[in-house]
Amino acid sequence: MIEFKYEKEKQIALYIANSLADQKALSILECGTVKNSDEALHLAQFYWRAVDELIKLSDSKIEICNESNLQEWSEHLFNTFRSYLKRSGYSAEWAQASESA
Repeated sequence: MIEFKYEKEKQIALYIANSLADQKALSILECGTVKNSDEALHLAQFYWRAVDELIKLSDSKIEICNESNLQEWSEHLFNTFRSYLKRSGYSAEWAQASESA
């Protein structure tokens, strides 16, 4: 299971997945697990797209889930997704997405 340290962390991830219309990421986040290498890679790639989106929103002074310090939340998501994927045996997928981000 993807273990979010804070409930708001999951809310922010779901908000970004919705705003990016990323149905696959939404499904993974709602289920709380990845089922295979393809889903693991997608989750890792979603994280890097989410970072770009959080930067845009932060630069525009837009709050998400009543939060304005979006850099802090992107760091929480980094730790959560990276730890989950590594723990689940998907380090290569995380590395691949990170290298191409």
